[in-house]
Amino acid sequence: MKRKNAAKLLAVPVVGAALFTEELYRYLFCRRSSKLFTKLFDSKGHEDNYYAVRDAAADRLRAAEHQEYTIRSRRGEELKGFYYPCGGEGKRIAFVIHGYRSEHAETAGMFYDCYKSRGIDLFCCDHTASGVSGGAFIGFDVLETEDCLEWVRFLLEQFGPEVQLILHGLSMGAATVMQMSSRCPENVRFIIEDSGFMNARASLDHQIGPMYQPMRAINRAVAGYDLDRSDVRASLAAATVPILFVHGKEDRLVPYENGPALCALYQGEKDCFFPPNTRHIESIYTSPLEYGEKIDRFVEKYFRPEGEAQGIQPSEAVSQQQ
Repeated sequence: MKRKNAAKLLAVPVVGAALFTEELYRYLFCRRSSKLFTKLFDSKGHEDNYYAVRDAAADRLRAAEHQEYTIRSRRGEELKGFYYPCGGEGKRIAFVIHGYRSEHAETAGMFYDCYKSRGIDLFCCDHTASGVSGGAFIGFDVLETEDCLEWVRFLLEQFGPEVQLILHGLSMGAATVMQMSSRCPENVRFIIEDSGFMNARASLDHQIGPMYQPMRAINRAVAGYDLDRSDVRASLAAATVPILFVHGKEDRLVPYENGPALCALYQGEKDCFFPPNTRHIESIYTSPLEYGEKIDRFVEKYFRPEGEAQGIQPSEAVSQQQ
């Protein structure tokens, strides 16, 4: 009897640890997140006015004239994309790429006026396990990079080989565009990475610390990809596309140090914008004029004049992405 009772007592912490690990994994990686961990750990990262501005911009974007597109990921998931004509006539398009546990309008809405006022069309998508797209697992830029390269191929097929693109990613979306930097066609005239991380470990370390390796092992088995593939450094080392590095100096979610470190690491043509008193992905909110001026300089320097764009055929772009 004593042995049975001892076994029951020993089982309690084992079962508790297993439940804790499962809930933590759901919280970090699954579309259907952990309600318990969400209540315990999620908190507001911005002031109330930021959310009011962001949500109003998202609603305005959803109501704007647009075309919805559907593609399938290589994993078989249905992915949704959204094209907003803003005067670029399908020849000048900014592809705004959202971040972790976000969706297209929540992120791209903040940049709608910025690009519309410059006559640049807006394209955005819902990542796997986000918004109205399919999928069960968040990819920490590994799956999202694969999917966004498919979207770039789609844009070339839809709008023609002379289309000029901006890849503009925020947070996990910024890591995604950095991963894309060495594999995108020359139609991508420049990249903006806003509040990106070096790799998933740099993003998660302050949240889970020593649990990173267990989460990595579980994720390989469950979602089928390795978190270590999220590291952007190899892609940046092989890239030649101009990049604007943006990071708020008061970023508490993806520490500010990532911004200068990534900028220093990149050896191609580049510029940076690190505004003070700015939290995670807030730069367009705190410093819209200065942000717009940086975009203008890149457009003036790297976009070809109308009629002079010499893109490559979509089939060639596909081969570059393999």
